[in-house]
Amino acid sequence: MDQHMAPPARTRQRLIVPDLARGTALLGIALANVTSAWIVNDFSQDKSSPGWTLGGVQDGSLIDDISAVFAAMFIHVRGLPMFSTLLGFGFGLVAASMARKGYSAKEARRVLVRRYAMLAVFGLVHMMLIFYGDIMLTYGLIGMLLAVGFTWSGRTLRIISYLVLGLLSAMGVAGAYMTLYFEGDSGAMDRPGDFSSLSAYFAGNFDGGLIMLASQPFAVIQLGALSTIGYLWARERVLIDVQRHRRTLITWTVIAAVIVVGVGLPWGLSAIGVLPTEWELPLMMLNQAVGLFTGPGILAALALATDSLNNEVPGWARAFVALGKRSMSGYLAQSVLFIALVMPFTLGLGAEASVSGQLAAGLLVWLITLGLAVALDRAGHQGPFEWAHRRLSYGKTGRIEPKHDVQITR
Repeated sequence: MDQHMAPPARTRQRLIVPDLARGTALLGIALANVTSAWIVNDFSQDKSSPGWTLGGVQDGSLIDDISAVFAAMFIHVRGLPMFSTLLGFGFGLVAASMARKGYSAKEARRVLVRRYAMLAVFGLVHMMLIFYGDIMLTYGLIGMLLAVGFTWSGRTLRIISYLVLGLLSAMGVAGAYMTLYFEGDSGAMDRPGDFSSLSAYFAGNFDGGLIMLASQPFAVIQLGALSTIGYLWARERVLIDVQRHRRTLITWTVIAAVIVVGVGLPWGLSAIGVLPTEWELPLMMLNQAVGLFTGPGILAALALATDSLNNEVPGWARAFVALGKRSMSGYLAQSVLFIALVMPFTLGLGAEASVSGQLAAGLLVWLITLGLAVALDRAGHQGPFEWAHRRLSYGKTGRIEPKHDVQITR
């Protein structure tokens, strides 16, 4: 295999940082989606309402004020960028595994394309039938794109990813600045259709899925740049050898902290009226533009924070890691649970809630998936969708089998 695919040294057990990060990211995704897609009411649709970009803030509600500031700093455009970075890191681990097992670059590429094509199929079905805001289709397409260039030099891949992130972020910053002087749009898609019944939900979701399909090229380019960084981190052992790469990890952590404090905090404060309310939309758009850089930064912070654990899972992290190992099942379960709990034609939890109530509904959904993951972990079972995906990708054994040179001896 190409020299650039030289595998990292074998580790004795599965790395805890990626799984811990995935379990944490799923919380952020649930909390972000509940306010932007699942619960849509007068608080979030009325653009004259305080804090509408974050789910809405009731006048005089301290818990709403705290929730809005927290959401602006730590939820929106935080979990998705981290998950995108992790996609590339996981891609790198799979590629390295095949290198250890004797696969040539051509053979590895074929397996990788099949693996991520199946992920894209899962995502397409999820998008068109259940939740139009699906991300797995995008990730599957990114994985196939990475498979094309996974043997390219680190320098080439790094230049491409940084140029893409820099250009798109600059465009986003310019757009945010222009909304200070011209009436602008948030760029977010309103929930499609009238979701007053189950049939209306499926019809409206299908329409929303068609719109999201059209946005896939942009999403693949944007999030693919983050995935490329994650892939390089796997190839260069950034999360594995923390001491050696401490400077890189600290740099990215600082970048994320600056964005959280320098952009997220003012956005939250403008949403609750501490700063001028006319800054709310521009700051939200600014967060969308530069928030992508928090993905590698949050992942770097987790690596630094857990380095002293020597890859041992502490008690407080076991549930997060269990969910992280079953992140696909956890992600898909969120959609089913949101339909069952918050839709007007089901329980309608939080249907008229402001930001704090909406976040509580999202937290409930995540906690249920956390409990299910722990139950599966204790029973020694994979997540059901991980099980299906691995067998569709690798065959009946559900794993990448070593390559063997058959020799006949007498």
